[in-house]
Amino acid sequence: MALEVKRKRVDVDLILDQEKAEQVAALGAGLERAMAQHVTEGGNAAVKRIAKQIDKLRDEVKDDTIRITLEALPLSQWRQVLEANIVTENGLPKQRIEDICADAIKLMARKTVPETPVEELANVMTELSDGQISPIWYAIRDLNAKLIDPKDALESASRIIRRQ
Repeated sequence: MALEVKRKRVDVDLILDQEKAEQVAALGAGLERAMAQHVTEGGNAAVKRIAKQIDKLRDEVKDDTIRITLEALPLSQWRQVLEANIVTENGLPKQRIEDICADAIKLMARKTVPETPVEELANVMTELSDGQISPIWYAIRDLNAKLIDPKDALESASRIIRRQ
């Protein structure tokens, strides 16, 4: 039987309008804070108000938004992406996330909506603000560099089940 590796995929939205992307992020943070408030009766009016603002912004940015489906890379390819993007500044090695993202997008993008050439996506990475590139960087990093060791969870579950 041939072994088949199933790589994880994740969707990430790239909002090309920096100002609108920042507004969405700020409202998202406000929504999280409002949802954390303990409200006992009548629901949380702030949550509803902020959610409506986010929904309105979603309509405004839909033509400037690209949904990118990314798939994790095999370790050897991920290592090559990282090694190709190490620069030395003042004698210290540094990695530039915009260059890592540009190279990784070329290898990881499986689908874009609306359909967008991967090369165009890669080229725009160096033009993005920190806030615009961060969700892409976190998705790429988490798909490729997150420690996955299910052994402890599997063993703990087995112990719990056996005790019942």
